Amino acid sequence: MFRKDILTVKRENYETIKGLVTGQNETLIAKDIPCHLSISLNNTSKENKVPYLKSDFTLFLSPEINFEIKQNDILYVLTPKNRTYKLFAGEIKIYDFSIQIKCRQNKIIET
Repeated sequence: MFRKDILTVKRENYETIKGLVTGQNETLIAKDIPCHLSISLNNTSKENKVPYLKSDFTLFLSPEINFEIKQNDILYVLTPKNRTYKLFAGEIKIYDFSIQIKCRQNKIIET
């Protein structure tokens, strides 16, 4: 399997005081991890009159990674063409030869 893309994983943490969210930050989980990103689906839609591009991806990783990716983790993938994707982790499947993560991207379409 080709693993020419590079992955950085971050996790959102929420600060709460008396049950109210007062702040949010991202914690670095892993970086510079070889991976392969494959696009599954592109759809356009409108939410509150704002055009969005909704894309589904599958991310392939080696099962030998030494960290855990959780659903809703933020996945930054850098391709060999120097394009960066900001994705959110969905369903995670672990197999003998690969880890497969369904990812989603919601992006405002610039007009």
